[in-house]
Formats: sequence, C-alpha cells, structure tokens
Amino acid sequence: MELKDIKFEDFDTSKIPSMGKKLDTIFQYNVDIDKTSYLNWRAGFAHTSRRQFVIIGEAFFSTAYNLLQQCLIDNRDRKADSWIFPIMFNIVHGIEVYLKAINAALSVVLRKNRDISEGGHDLKALCGTARNLIIEYKTANKNITTSQIFEGIKVVEKFISNIYEKTDDMTFARYPLAKNKQGHFYIETFDNEVVDLELLREQLVYVFKMLDFIYEMPELDLEREAESMADMMDYY
Repeated sequence: MELKDIKFEDFDTSKIPSMGKKLDTIFQYNVDIDKTSYLNWRAGFAHTSRRQFVIIGEAFFSTAYNLLQQCLIDNRDRKADSWIFPIMFNIVHGIEVYLKAINAALSVVLRKNRDISEGGHDLKALCGTARNLIIEYKTANKNITTSQIFEGIKVVEKFISNIYEKTDDMTFARYPLAKNKQGHFYIETFDNEVVDLELLREQLVYVFKMLDFIYEMPELDLEREAESMADMMDYY
C-alpha cells in the first residue's frame, strides 16, 4: 500500500501559506473533553518510575493488539503489509519497557542497586537479567507463585528468541536499514518474508499477560513491606 493510497481526510490547500507562518500547538485542550488526550492522567508523577514504565508498556501492547484486530477483521486493502511495522515496533518496545520495570522491581525486592534505564534496547540481555533475578527471587521465596513467574518468563524468552532468529537488530521495525547500513532481513531477499497475524495476536496476548503478571508479584511484596513499616511506625 503506497502512501498515495492511504485514505486521509481532505485538506484545505489554501491554509498551507498561513500554517507555514504559524502552526497552533497540539499541546492544548480541545473544546470536547473526549477529543483531548491527557498525557499525565495515567502516567503522572503520583506513580513510581517502575509503574510509569508499565503504563507506557500497556499502551504499546494495546495499540499493537488493536492494529492486529483491524487487520484480521478486514485486510482486503493489504494494510497489514505496512501496519506490521508499527505493530512489531510496539510489541518490541512494550516488551523492553516491561522488562526494565520487572528488573527494577525485582532488584528493589532483592536489595540490589539497579537503575531502571539499564539494559538499553537489547531484549535478549534484558530478558536474561529478568530470568536470573527471577531465579534468585524464586530461590528466596519457594511457592507456587514464584514457580509460575519462572514459567512465565520462559514464554517471553521464547518469543524474543524467535525474533532473534531473524535478526538481533531491534530497529528492524523502525528502519529498512540495519545498524551496519545493510538492508534488514526482509529487504535483503527476493523470497517472501511473512508474519502469521493470527498467531502473532495469540502470542502477543500471552507475552503481555506474562510480563504483567511477573511485574505485579514483586510489586505486591513491596506494597506489603511498606504497609508493614507503616504499621510499625503507627505502633511506636
């Protein structure tokens, strides 16, 4: 689907000269509250940085899911052939920010000094860190929940491994060129490179649910610890 085939709304060409001189900022209220997006309502300062990362992750996963749904409902215009790039970017980025939040939460519980920004964009390394932290967490807290967490990270790990079988350059959904300036795997071939949209939708749900579950468990520990400390302060 070429850009010229995308159905945008009609625009008034007579506005171009004035808009070139002054363009109203998009960062303002619309008269209709339902046509206004509040950037800080979900991800505001009232949350920890870990929770803010998760809120952003949820947004990327939900957008990817809804784009997939639209493609599966009707793909006669072949929009999936171009939408797959923002879909995969959103999934990859959603995984990244969730893993960073998970690693930060587990590090706090395990009394480790780790910054939430550590790990860059390397999904395999981030997931490896999460696995190691989960093993340590599981060893210190042997119960059915920590066993389920360990099973959950293996699902995420397998999904990431499937991507890395194609490429270890996570810019594949952002640019046609890789870091080495060569075309990505889908550029450097005459054969079709395809994605099963139904399978991707199914796996997306499992990956998201596992990441969300893994994140919430250490956070619950931290909440209980904070409540216990508050009770002790009230007692004294």
